[in-house]
Amino acid sequence: MPLAFSLAGVYLPGATLLLLALIPVYVVLDRILVVTGLYRWLWHPSLFRMALVISLYALGIIVFLG
Repeated sequence: MPLAFSLAGVYLPGATLLLLALIPVYVVLDRILVVTGLYRWLWHPSLFRMALVISLYALGIIVFLG
């Protein structure tokens, strides 16, 4: 993974590409959790969604940079 890349003259960290690649994975996982009704059992669904995004991002960094 590149350390930085240029997008319209603006340098962005390479991990931004990883975040953009993980968005579809997050959307699919979120839909699965909605359909199965798991969110009904959670105390704070929004907090769980944020933790899911952070966990996927951390896992992606470990896998691709690890």
